[in-house]
Amino acid sequence: MLKCILKKLGFSAIDRSDVKWRASVLAVVLLYIYLMHVFIGVRPDHFFLCTLVLVFVFFGREWGKMFLVDWSPFIIFWIAYDSMRGLVDSVRGYIFVFEPFDLEVRLFGWMTSSTVPAFYFQIFQVTYEGTFIKTALDIFTTTTYLLHFIIPLILGWIFWHTLNERRTFYLFVYTFTTLNSMALITFMIFPSAPPWYVFFHGFEQPSLEFYDSSASLINFDLLIGNNFLQTLWGTFNSNYFAAIPSLHSGYPTLIALFIWLRFRGWTWVFVLYPISAWFAAVYLNHHYIIDLVIGAFYVGVAYFVAKKLILPYIFDRFIDYNLSTKILSRSKSIKDPPVGAQS
Repeated sequence: MLKCILKKLGFSAIDRSDVKWRASVLAVVLLYIYLMHVFIGVRPDHFFLCTLVLVFVFFGREWGKMFLVDWSPFIIFWIAYDSMRGLVDSVRGYIFVFEPFDLEVRLFGWMTSSTVPAFYFQIFQVTYEGTFIKTALDIFTTTTYLLHFIIPLILGWIFWHTLNERRTFYLFVYTFTTLNSMALITFMIFPSAPPWYVFFHGFEQPSLEFYDSSASLINFDLLIGNNFLQTLWGTFNSNYFAAIPSLHSGYPTLIALFIWLRFRGWTWVFVLYPISAWFAAVYLNHHYIIDLVIGAFYVGVAYFVAKKLILPYIFDRFIDYNLSTKILSRSKSIKDPPVGAQS
């Protein structure tokens, strides 16, 4: 009976290492749910993430295991960022509110009639409320801003699955991971207020009360008559004072860099997408220009670390980049056995 159940779950009585792997992942998933329950409260997205992991572990066989190993940096970063929800408020101390604003005024205050460019666009939105140009800009910037969450996964999938270039994928994902790690450390040691906070609250230190971090994303909610983005941002934004570096600058810059390196003919993407994302971040009052510049600089550092240190000294030594081809070949041979083998 037990063997029958294990077989249905994808366990193999012969492959004990596979059983240990799946049991270990199951234990980690249960521990994760417990810790989330204790520290920040379990949400539906936590259960979705766990279900997704378990599906790959128990039903994905070799391919599922490889997918989880290769894509684990995305999962780990989400867990790390989400965990800041309970941690940041208790350890952050002083929030740098005035300092980023002052530097923005010194470097980029000359660009607009307002104190800083982000404030100019905030006033612009009030002035041109109800006009076509404001509506068009609201839709364009909101769409561009939300691509921040989707395009890294799409490009990763293209490298990993469509092109089957596993080493390129590893370079991409560990540049991404290094960037995220540097950002999380900076968020902790240099918590900085975004322009929307200064615009609405001035330079006073924030209390522990909730602040609406959606800023001008609320314009899109008003267009559709629903609090979709306010709810989304309130649920998934675990740190309201993480403006430096701007990952809404870092991700588009990283994506454009890899598109340029791999598809040299697509130069327009290398220029157009980052510029659109940078504009959206300032227009929506989420970032100063200095946040964007620092985010792009972090990408350069992260790429150097991944290309010169992480890949050659770690993954090139231990990772079989052709494993996906071997798994696919084995899977195909099982599905289509030689004619003489059929009986």
